[in-house]
Amino acid sequence: MESESLQPQIQEAQKALAIALDEACAVSPEEVDTGELIRIEESLALAIKAAKQAVSLRLRRRNQRAAEGGGNQARSGQSQSAPAASPVVTHRIFDDIRGKRWQVFAVHPSAATTERVALPESFRQGWLSFKSDDEMRRVAPIPDKWEELSIDDLRLLCHRAGAAPKRANPNEAPSPFNRKPRAD
Repeated sequence: MESESLQPQIQEAQKALAIALDEACAVSPEEVDTGELIRIEESLALAIKAAKQAVSLRLRRRNQRAAEGGGNQARSGQSQSAPAASPVVTHRIFDDIRGKRWQVFAVHPSAATTERVALPESFRQGWLSFKSDDEMRRVAPIPDKWEELSIDDLRLLCHRAGAAPKRANPNEAPSPFNRKPRAD
């Protein structure tokens, strides 16, 4: 099977991730100097790269397996084409000007989600989620190359993002997203 040919690459990426995480997590931040913190930051950057590679390879293997099993899908009435590759999730963390910590990540809804929930048109291709300890905000559509934006640009996007509606029950399907820009 062609999808199994990716296994050595996946194992290599996972090994690189384990090594980078071991290097970064083997010390106590309180006990190291600035130079060592920089080395830890570099190790974490390598870990991020290795994790992205492992995710990408796993998704590619999953899609290849789905394509190889296409005959079974055709008999069940499903499309023979392989599903589109899911984008690699990027996650960034920053502090706003008030010192509040935010996590930002891209959300790409599946076809099942967009059918189950009445998503506004601007959210159908995905959105950025900004999450803090006590608040969630969203921006749609996802800005091009948002992963490369400066912290100041992320802060501005976060400030302008609409508040995300709260779910009554986390097991329920999300309600339609009300995208209302924040008043400046």
